[in-house]
Amino acid sequence: MRYKQAVVVIHGIGEQRPLETLRGFVDAILPEPEDSSDRKYRSKPDQMAESFELRCLQAPGSRTRPITDFYEYYWAHHMRNSKLSGVVTWLCSLLIRPIGKVPKGLRPIYFVTYAGLLLAFAILLWGLIDQTGQSLPNRLISLYKTEQLYVSAGILIVQVLISRFMLGYVADAARYLTPSPDNIEERNKIRAEGIKLLRSLHDSGRYCRIIVVGHSLGSVIGYDILRHLWVEKRKPSPPKAIKQPVAKHFDDTVHPIQTATTPITRDEIETFQQEQHKLWREHRDAGIPWLVTDFITLGSPLAHSALLLAKTPAEFLERKQELEYPSCPPMPTEQTHYLEHYTDPHLSLRIPHHGALFASTRWTNLFFPYHSLILGDVIGGALADSLGQGIKDIPVQPSRAGFLRKTLYSHVCYWEPADSEPTEHTDMTSDSLEALRSTLRLESLRSKAPWPDPD
Repeated sequence: MRYKQAVVVIHGIGEQRPLETLRGFVDAILPEPEDSSDRKYRSKPDQMAESFELRCLQAPGSRTRPITDFYEYYWAHHMRNSKLSGVVTWLCSLLIRPIGKVPKGLRPIYFVTYAGLLLAFAILLWGLIDQTGQSLPNRLISLYKTEQLYVSAGILIVQVLISRFMLGYVADAARYLTPSPDNIEERNKIRAEGIKLLRSLHDSGRYCRIIVVGHSLGSVIGYDILRHLWVEKRKPSPPKAIKQPVAKHFDDTVHPIQTATTPITRDEIETFQQEQHKLWREHRDAGIPWLVTDFITLGSPLAHSALLLAKTPAEFLERKQELEYPSCPPMPTEQTHYLEHYTDPHLSLRIPHHGALFASTRWTNLFFPYHSLILGDVIGGALADSLGQGIKDIPVQPSRAGFLRKTLYSHVCYWEPADSEPTEHTDMTSDSLEALRSTLRLESLRSKAPWPDPD
């Protein structure tokens, strides 16, 4: 049996070009070949996507790594013609939230924003009051004429910069995360095409395993794609009569994690992920066609999911309990599996419910810890507190040295290649590129247990 695995990379916000993210990702992830005349990968036609702009980058197999096909899910072309007014409306809707309903990690930014707005208003008010002997229209004219050339030039420059940044980057998040009538069509297209790509990979019969990697907003898109495709792929097709000891005892195994009120230890998470993988293998043996073993998020806005996916933390909790937003492990509102009886009187199988996506799919999240207003990745963060203690949160530091990469700019540095000289890290963080390589588990043939055969 010749095993193959697939990696799907979902890019983040910004005016991305097709394959720009994928090539950088694959170049960084794959080690240099032992023979300098060999290539890391070869570029093949992408037969899974309908876009002629995309390619499949295939890494050859080795003793420890099966043949690995890398695909990019490209969605940026669906977010054209964004309007600045829509972005401003979205940002204002976030800013008017009561501070008690804002995640603690974001509160310093809120305070600074509020302070800046108050300062700007105070300066404007002071300028008006200073023109004490004039009528209000004349005050406004006098205020405008003061240092007119410099103020006008400054306003023009700031306007261009803000418009460019807002429309080129923030607009993607604003439109995807806002389910308003103006955005529904684009949201549905992005999800539908992503689901179609993963469905094609499942149905191709080529792969034993699929890994999904989402960066920035791509992690939210990946989360949506997986939770919708899971409903389609969670039942056996066809069912196979096997014993299911892992599924039978799964709820008892994960109950301590589901009910944990404090962060669980790294060893406990490792044990849980091993149990998830055992369950995935058992599901495959039972005929369940789900191939996604790992969901990896990098700099994920889902760290602020209570703010972005709901109006209040209470509403977000309710949506999780209703299984609309899958948690890792699944919420203990009901049993993870239910017994389904087939026409064969001797065939009954335990089937995972529609919200049990992360019963058998491991979720690992990498983030640059944010602090001191400008250091670290403010967009990403730990996910365990919001989406489940079974998520393996890994705080990392950039592989490449330099102060800029320690600032908010770090958001685009998750797979940046390392310098020739190793970067020093604290005991609590890992090198981002090495952590990502380890999390991908591409060297999967080291495992003694063979992969389940592709369908």
